[in-house]
Amino acid sequence: MLARYLEVDKRAIIDNLETVRKEVGVSVMAVVKGNAYGHGAVEVSATLADAGVEWFGVEFLDEGVRLRESGIEGRILCFTGPVDKDDCRAFIEYDITPAMYNLDAAAMLNDVAEEEDIMFKVHLKFDTGMGRFGFTYDELDGVIDRLKAFEHLEYEGAFTHFAAAFAKKPDYTLLQLERFNKCMDKLETGGIKVQIRHAANSVAAMDFPQARLDMVRVGGALFGTAMFKNRSVKLKKTALLKAILMDVRDMPKGAYIGYGCTYRTSKPMRIGVIPFGYFEGLKVQRRNYAFHFLDLLRILYHDIMDYLRPVPIVFKDGRPLRILGRIGLQLAVVDLSGVDAHPGDEVSVAIDPIYLDDTVPRVYKY
Repeated sequence: MLARYLEVDKRAIIDNLETVRKEVGVSVMAVVKGNAYGHGAVEVSATLADAGVEWFGVEFLDEGVRLRESGIEGRILCFTGPVDKDDCRAFIEYDITPAMYNLDAAAMLNDVAEEEDIMFKVHLKFDTGMGRFGFTYDELDGVIDRLKAFEHLEYEGAFTHFAAAFAKKPDYTLLQLERFNKCMDKLETGGIKVQIRHAANSVAAMDFPQARLDMVRVGGALFGTAMFKNRSVKLKKTALLKAILMDVRDMPKGAYIGYGCTYRTSKPMRIGVIPFGYFEGLKVQRRNYAFHFLDLLRILYHDIMDYLRPVPIVFKDGRPLRILGRIGLQLAVVDLSGVDAHPGDEVSVAIDPIYLDDTVPRVYKY
């Protein structure tokens, strides 16, 4: 018996894919970076490939290599490019398409492709306001001729990444899209015409139809975690963490529970021990991120409320179970007072799989 595992619903992932396809009407790239947002990149990618997905997106080269070595045959776009010639050779050997956003990397990849006597496809990346990787509009005049000189690179695609598609106001996303379209116009005027333009992530794909272009890159939407303004789009939850009660005990009044003796029973209690702690991701995730001072105030408010009135994250048969004391590395204690529970019974834990350690088994159902 597995002490704890993540149950992944492949049918729900496929249903979410079909919901996205119906809404956007263009090709969908499945973004499976970060171990498919914690769901298991290899198994999820195989399932999506069977459902007709042709493009997969990863952040790093090693993620793409793992997919190839596991039998994934579709196109793989790596959102980062090569940093040395070994990377270049690996991109070519495993037929993984790199993002290209600086001339030194382009020259290096072109040299290796020339050694192999091949034309190699890349996607040009443009920084329109994210502030990370990418060519900018202002530098394109000096870049286009250099790019055209690389005779062994084929510029199949071009893309950008939106910084604030989730924001209440659309202004910045629309500005980024305008900048990207200007980059595409300048690129074509300079003699480079790409086949695939893509800009929209999950949120932009739903809320900004004008940003769908030739393809959308969807990750969070596949796994039911993306939050849209478009309320007509309904996504399914795709994973649930399950664990068994390792032990059930009756504790007397005045007993300490957990590290630091931070919790002391005020009355006789029934407790259960679950095989899950902060190593596996319990209570590690935040429900909010601080982008502005008001965000910080909201986080502080929620943290105080969580202390005074903790949000339940462990459930048995739908009933919330209070966590008692400090969470350990791989164990936690829950309050089972008034609950019909026995060792070996199953509980569920509300956690985003992206925070779940890879050592926790993934079990797939369809």
